[in-house]
Amino acid sequence: MMRKKVDKKASPENAPEMIIVRPGEQPPCLKPGFGICRGCFGWENMLEAVLSGDPVWSSALIHCSETGLAVTLKKQ
Repeated sequence: MMRKKVDKKASPENAPEMIIVRPGEQPPCLKPGFGICRGCFGWENMLEAVLSGDPVWSSALIHCSETGLAVTLKKQ
């Protein structure tokens, strides 16, 4: 199945709203020079999968096991 490429430079006003399910600090993988945490796709990769339009990912809970932050995509 071909997926729509997500424009990482899309303007914030066009970005879908995320709902914070559980507050937490910024995931460490978003910091410059940090690699990928063990057992995690990486925060940007998970969000990209959510925004790609894949129905499985669009309803997923995106969670950082290091900081506890958990978000989901707001349903339109």
